[in-house]
Amino acid sequence: MSNLLPIGDIMPAMKNWSCIITVQEKQQVTNSMGTPTKKQKFVFYDSEGSKVEGIIFNADIPRMSPMLQVYKRYKISNADVRNIPLKFQTAELTKQWMITSKTVIDEIDGDEDIMPVQFAFTKFADLAEYMDDRSKSVDVLGVVISSLAMKTITKNSKQSSVQKFVLLNEESQTVLLSLWDDFLNNEGQVILNNMQSYPVIIGRRLKVNNYNGVSLSTCFDSALLVDPPIQEARQLKNWAMRNTKSIAEIIDAKSYIKYNPALSLKRDKKTTLICNVTPSQKTAWVKAKLSFEHIFQKYWYMSCAKCYRATAADYGIEFTCNSCKEKGAAMPRCRFDIDLSDDSGVIPASIFGDLAETILTFTGLEAMDHFNQNLELPLEFVHAQLKTKTFLVHIKPVQTQLADARQRYTVLYCSELEPQFDCARLTNEPESVSLSTDRQTKNDQLLTVGHSGSSSKVRLRLNQKFDETETVSTSDLDSPDADSKKKAKLDQWQKQCLYLQRISLRQTAVYQLAVFYSNASTKDRYYLLSFNCCFISIIAIESF
Repeated sequence: MSNLLPIGDIMPAMKNWSCIITVQEKQQVTNSMGTPTKKQKFVFYDSEGSKVEGIIFNADIPRMSPMLQVYKRYKISNADVRNIPLKFQTAELTKQWMITSKTVIDEIDGDEDIMPVQFAFTKFADLAEYMDDRSKSVDVLGVVISSLAMKTITKNSKQSSVQKFVLLNEESQTVLLSLWDDFLNNEGQVILNNMQSYPVIIGRRLKVNNYNGVSLSTCFDSALLVDPPIQEARQLKNWAMRNTKSIAEIIDAKSYIKYNPALSLKRDKKTTLICNVTPSQKTAWVKAKLSFEHIFQKYWYMSCAKCYRATAADYGIEFTCNSCKEKGAAMPRCRFDIDLSDDSGVIPASIFGDLAETILTFTGLEAMDHFNQNLELPLEFVHAQLKTKTFLVHIKPVQTQLADARQRYTVLYCSELEPQFDCARLTNEPESVSLSTDRQTKNDQLLTVGHSGSSSKVRLRLNQKFDETETVSTSDLDSPDADSKKKAKLDQWQKQCLYLQRISLRQTAVYQLAVFYSNASTKDRYYLLSFNCCFISIIAIESF
């Protein structure tokens, strides 16, 4: 006769014992690092709330694993008891039961009881504190309200399946959870089969990523508990059933596929000086000024309306996207390059979608219409306003670099700072920054290529056009006076530039002169150069 003992009384090398347990977690089968050994871990608990880790190895996995299902009760007898190595122990788990084909397991029938187990769930609003930290994981509780399409991707020459599920909490905050491979094949299918009944899940040891600001993902030692018998899960399911209308509105709005600043942005957000931003950082927050004046670009691209990937399809034409495999109409999406600058340096970045439209004050469709009509967007007011504002910007590096080997970034989020925050010193940054000689030289070069620190290659070409006067031949300068039509054209240029100067848009006037100059013939440039001297004199006299 074996002794029926609680988990806490069962010690290593003990014989003739039995224990009634409930399976709390059943992890996926994994490989031991650097060895061909396969293993599968479990977490068992008893009526006293004590826990122990169960483990099955290699050939015993297909035999014994199906006998142990989550939330079921079993009497286990005479498993091999071991102490978990100290570096792998947790406050809850210090011992391990090795389940083999010799272990006696008997299922105990009975009604499902509430788990006598306490979980420490991380709030959705606190997830950003764990972002991209591989040494930390989180436990979350949420109700699944929707799912995105499954995708097959290639990682390290190996194909993997992944699908994103939308989790919702009682504060109506959403976060995306990515289920990979075995998680998708096992727990993912259970969730999909019960989607209409709002399945509640507990995700254990999940990793926090920066997708859309904050997202969650399974990893090798994660565990998913679907509709677990705990009070918090049942309360959340009841809340979901009472708020089906609100949940339907959230699903229709699809706001969960966009960047969510409510989860990633804190009032005291730590920021980094631009000179200290490195490509090794997965993301960074900076306080910077935005500028894109003199960066010649069309401000839009044709995209798939579903996944926003670029396409060669014509506007409004339905096509099957090569990226997301969905069928839909091609739509213009706003996108343009900007320079981010602070007192320490400048970095180039690209901004997309709604963020780009907010900064530009034009939609992607409007930008496309102007481009197709060969018209410039009227951005003088936008440029003037940007010079007076500072933004809190969330950026991430892109894999491809610019032709001059500089790292490019993508803007994930940006928000205009209030004046009092604009003047505040950056959090966790020294008041004075010491730059290396190479870095200082590089920043000086960027800041001296035109006004406002713009560093685009187009601006370099524009400066080269101004410098072309040094190479004009004397025969061109000695040509006779232009005819009356050319003089009328010159008078028109003068009137336009003087008008711009009178309304204090000097920089725009200089830009317009550059456009006239680049389009003028060599003979006309002689008159433009004369006018330039007069124009600069007017500005100099007014400044006194």
